[in-house]
Amino acid sequence: MLINNRLPKPPMGWNSFDCYGIFINEEHTLKNLKVFNEKLKPFGYEYFCIDAGWYSEHEFQLDSKALMDRNSFNLITDKYGRFVASPKLFPHGLKYIADKIHDYGLKFGIHIMRGIPRIAVEQNTPVKGTEYYARDIADTDSTCIWCPFTYGVDMNKPGSQEYYNSVIEYLAETGVDFIKADDIIMFPDEFKAVKKAIDHCGRPMILSLSPGKQAAKINVKHFKCADMVRLSGDIWDERQSLTISLDRWNTWEDVNEPGLWLDLDMIPFGALQVYVTQDDNSGNILMSGKGCKRMCKFTPEQKRSFITMRALAASPLIMGGELTMTPDEDFALITNHYILRCCCNGVTGKQIFYQNSIDIRKTSEHNSSTNGWIGIFNRSESSKYLMLTPEILKLKAGSKLFNIWNDCELYFSNGKLELEIAPDDVCFIRYRKGISNQKAIGEK
Repeated sequence: MLINNRLPKPPMGWNSFDCYGIFINEEHTLKNLKVFNEKLKPFGYEYFCIDAGWYSEHEFQLDSKALMDRNSFNLITDKYGRFVASPKLFPHGLKYIADKIHDYGLKFGIHIMRGIPRIAVEQNTPVKGTEYYARDIADTDSTCIWCPFTYGVDMNKPGSQEYYNSVIEYLAETGVDFIKADDIIMFPDEFKAVKKAIDHCGRPMILSLSPGKQAAKINVKHFKCADMVRLSGDIWDERQSLTISLDRWNTWEDVNEPGLWLDLDMIPFGALQVYVTQDDNSGNILMSGKGCKRMCKFTPEQKRSFITMRALAASPLIMGGELTMTPDEDFALITNHYILRCCCNGVTGKQIFYQNSIDIRKTSEHNSSTNGWIGIFNRSESSKYLMLTPEILKLKAGSKLFNIWNDCELYFSNGKLELEIAPDDVCFIRYRKGISNQKAIGEK
């Protein structure tokens, strides 16, 4: 539910990119939707999102051993120069998918690229409802460095806002509830045009801004028009992604705009890159995924750190793995009661200590000075033995501590909390004043 037109907690859902790249189709969409409804919806996950490529027709068979040249496909547009669903990938159309999603009581998300399709400029298609054409509004010098689909739109040209209005109108008629706009963070005139078009279309939609690569804070004052803003490029199941996520969170932790959720990117758990049987060297990683078919390569310790940082940062929880192949232990992590309660608390945690690869983040409970969560991250490749004081953890006298991942109470002995944390692991602590935290502590 929206409160004052803002989301009261970070969005939770699934996105097709990490597992299908730009190759998601109707059959696999519906299979994943069924599992989503059974295993994620009961825990509050609600946004089911199709990522890039839903308007493409490929010259290869999906599930083949070689995907051939990933640039060898046609892009489908309508007479107004708007991307529309590929009848090859989605023979019943996107509205059919949207209706299935809505029948489950869920919400439908879609990915869009900034700008206007290059094919529309080549064909000089009309801008719906105006006397202008694609070439009147396109900025052919404004291109995405990793995706050859579109040109930017010059928002100083008449007809530009009307073009974005027409794009969002098509998506609204389709039944879209969530828009992930890509390659757009550095172009505030265009993402504000998308937001204006959403406000104009008459259908409530969530707007997520994505950089394509690295996000910069230069346009942060404009981000308040959106509901989510990505802090980094694509995050994958590799150790350096833990470092990137912690560092980007640290850089952005002071951004405090109610209802704007800082997005640390998708959760690459479960089955990834399910169509790719060998490593891709085409140079299209940003467009269609990274690596080849695999189960998430994170260690159990790295998975705990990954999901804990998302909870403490109040990052949107968007699952990226193929749901029909995801093991139960991964579902258990992303539906863990403490993870969901901490994340949906909606407070972005802050770094309170960093020394010798020990990174401590603290998230206070909303409207509480005595309750909250702490993450003690070991960012090194060796075990760390720690002796921590209440002052280091910024805890008040009488705080009760519960170690979430080890399912046990923690105690200060002679004013010190003794811990040993494995490489890349985290001690995730629930702290409260003066009462026991054992088990569910009356919160379930």
